Amino acid sequence: MRTARILVAAGAVIVTSVTGFAGDKSQSTFVNPVLVTGAGTPALVGPIGSTWTNGVSKGKTKGDDKCKVQVQLGGLTIPNTDGLPGTGDEVICTADANVVINAVSSTSTTAVFRGEVVSGKVKIKADLALEGTGCTPSGTAPPGGIAQYDGRITCYQADPTYPNPTLGFASDPTQGVYPFGFGPRPASPMIATQGLFFKP
Repeated sequence: MRTARILVAAGAVIVTSVTGFAGDKSQSTFVNPVLVTGAGTPALVGPIGSTWTNGVSKGKTKGDDKCKVQVQLGGLTIPNTDGLPGTGDEVICTADANVVINAVSSTSTTAVFRGEVVSGKVKIKADLALEGTGCTPSGTAPPGGIAQYDGRITCYQADPTYPNPTLGFASDPTQGVYPFGFGPRPASPMIATQGLFFKP
């Protein structure tokens, strides 16, 4: 059970996407999944919000094999939130991924992150190991390794009705991981998802 948690939490954040005002740029890595879960990343569904403007707003994600995750958004037309974690007014970002553990078992997962809005910006930083998700930094994981694929992070406007993840963070149970199956989508409007925008 613990091994699966390690995979889920670590695997949800390996893909990196960087955006900018002059035209977006994207960078990610490749992996041989060895096994496949058979589950596709959940389809994106509306409603689509109007708080993000392509070519004006910007965002990026960063994840590493040390269980650390960052999500940053800027140029949003959302009022400031109250600055208190877990009150339901935060932006919600879901990180979906399929993961393979030791080349013998696989699962689908969703990590859930929340961030406060300050002057149109959202900055999320999480250490999944310290948050008690079971994520184990590189060098201490099972010898067979962890393969993550189909990773995608999508951010949504606040949804006070969104349920707490199955495996909550130590610091805030409204954030955490759905370790055995993709988590639900927020009912609120989508802000943005990983991708590219440019003008020919």
